[in-house]
Amino acid sequence: MVLPMRRRNNRGLPLLFCLVLASCGSAPEKPNFRSEQAQKLSARADTAFLQGEYESAKAHYLQALRINASVENTPEIAAMRFNLARVFRELAYPWQAHHHLDILFSEPEPPYPPATLAAAAALKSQLYFEGNQYFLALAWIAKGEVYCQKKCPVSGSLLLLRAQMAQRDSHLDEALKFADEAVVALNSGSQQMELANAYRLSGEISLAKEDHTSAIHSFQQAYTIDQKLGVPGKIRLDLLRLGVAHERAGAASMALHYYARALAVS
Repeated sequence: MVLPMRRRNNRGLPLLFCLVLASCGSAPEKPNFRSEQAQKLSARADTAFLQGEYESAKAHYLQALRINASVENTPEIAAMRFNLARVFRELAYPWQAHHHLDILFSEPEPPYPPATLAAAAALKSQLYFEGNQYFLALAWIAKGEVYCQKKCPVSGSLLLLRAQMAQRDSHLDEALKFADEAVVALNSGSQQMELANAYRLSGEISLAKEDHTSAIHSFQQAYTIDQKLGVPGKIRLDLLRLGVAHERAGAASMALHYYARALAVS
């Protein structure tokens, strides 16, 4: 039996690909009864995912996938497989996440929306990055950029992956450049969770550069977004990083203030 990987420590690299892929499909048409069923299940899954109820999200996405497959709704089939891959990533089953993504690329000319394929490629890159397979991670970033061409909802996520790769190689100026470009790309859209991720990564890079003022600003921006979205885990993370940034800046009392607030978040 292959045992699952341990759950990632969410205090590490930012969680990417929080977007729901509804915007990556084609223009919506009036749904039939089966499609309406699938949409409702997908919406329930989205809510469960945001609340960290990953088993529930998995069950709803699987049901939605089966219904969409029964009516050959190709864009939604792709979206559900992508969303299932996100769930399996959170459950620390990367091989199952790869399985759903690989299905999308199994045909010579995949019949799915380019933006969805860009998102899938980006998620494969993230999975390889987390598995310390950096050459493959870089290759899938490049593949995602071919599908995206900087004009799709995943362009910011691809820039964040570039930033992570540069940060790993200690190319901090380059990493910060990519992270800041991601902030710009995401600011113009509705992907607020991913925008918070971009600010958080920018803060981590600034912290590594010992630019405490910029780090505090970035973590504060991430906190403001996460508070509006009402995501306790991310709020706690932002408060902890604000505490670290203030501590390194020599503001011990402010650091303790943020640590105490983080402990109070449930």
